[in-house]
Amino acid sequence: MFFAEHRITKSMLHADFEAILDGMVGVPEFARKEMRGAYCLVNGQLKVKALVLFLIGFDEDGMADTTWNIPLRHLAEHGGPGPDMGSGPIRLACRSQCPVAWHQDQLWDPSMKPGANDFVAVRDLLRQRGPKMGLEMDEGLPPPTVPPMLSEEEIPTLGATDPDPERVRLARTIKELRLRIHTLESGQKEEMAQLRYAQQQKEEILNTQLEKVLMQFKTLKSQNAALREQSGSLKDQVTSLRRDQQEQDRQQGGETERLRQQYQLELEQRLEEERARLADELHSKEMEVLNRDDLIAQLRKDVAGLKHQQMKVSNAGGEQMLRKLESLGLSFIAFHPGAGHVSIGADQISDYMENPLAFAARKCLVTEDHYRAWLAHYENPVCQVAVGPEARACGKRVIRVDVPNQFKPGVSDCNSNRCPHCRSDAAIDNVLKFR
Repeated sequence: MFFAEHRITKSMLHADFEAILDGMVGVPEFARKEMRGAYCLVNGQLKVKALVLFLIGFDEDGMADTTWNIPLRHLAEHGGPGPDMGSGPIRLACRSQCPVAWHQDQLWDPSMKPGANDFVAVRDLLRQRGPKMGLEMDEGLPPPTVPPMLSEEEIPTLGATDPDPERVRLARTIKELRLRIHTLESGQKEEMAQLRYAQQQKEEILNTQLEKVLMQFKTLKSQNAALREQSGSLKDQVTSLRRDQQEQDRQQGGETERLRQQYQLELEQRLEEERARLADELHSKEMEVLNRDDLIAQLRKDVAGLKHQQMKVSNAGGEQMLRKLESLGLSFIAFHPGAGHVSIGADQISDYMENPLAFAARKCLVTEDHYRAWLAHYENPVCQVAVGPEARACGKRVIRVDVPNQFKPGVSDCNSNRCPHCRSDAAIDNVLKFR
């Protein structure tokens, strides 16, 4: 079954779905979309026994992704307990409870809101369209007395025969509520990771802009200091000339006074011209700095474009070979801590080869610096608190954070209670011994 906006738009038997996966037929209405699908196992009364909620993408021709390889049968047989859909609690595999960890990103969580419940939609469709798809109901099959997925908590021991139906119903209701809460928490964590990743990107952009403005300010400040020194030197020259002129005036009398006044007027005129010239030079220098920054930015953009164009030309043959291999059914998978097994398309090979860690960081919804800090902590989880006169790291073992977007630099890799200046923490020792 395929979902769109909490309703089922298309349903088929598993054999027809395998024909779509093999590329024998396409689904034009799913072109350029990533669809939410549901793999259902039903019993003879058309009641759901197991449910796997998966994601699958389609290209512009409506053909299924050739690299898609989720083991639906295995996930259905090993899924966790789900809600009761008429034949006891089902086996459910979704993003919140996935029996195979590296397939978690390829699953989705159901909606259990009133009026938009995906489980109700599946149950109603099986009831309406099951016979039309060739599923026949076995009327002679007796209804199950004990649900197959009930746990020991759900079946209270009231005696040696049957459990209390009211307590079983309450246990199922509590289990469905726990599943709904877990689903909501998973969605909230994913949204928080997206927001945290966007905030880190904004902070990096603002820091880069601030460094550029500070560099320009330092350049202008140094130029202003040089002009001030030049102006001070000219003032000293004027003072010296005035002092010499006064001495000459005292010696030569009135003629000297006339010549001094004339010289003073000429000197003041020269000073005004020099002051105006220096002001023009200062303005032109400032304009040159601004034009130089714009020119440097444009040249960097041109260099990046030329590098990208050169890379595209040099990698054209390689990309054709990769696309040919991809069309033959080969897929490229890399493993990175925190991201798990990552499927790499032919159009992503160049980006991955240029910076594998940045590629893995994007898959984990963190920045590259954040991922590198987490990777150092993941490979060697020790306390980084500086101790002693040489400010060396503490080096004591700390609890390792396994998820990159849950790692906080300066907090997750520090344990103040393990430093010599603090008391020891027995709880941390017990956890590390247990691990």
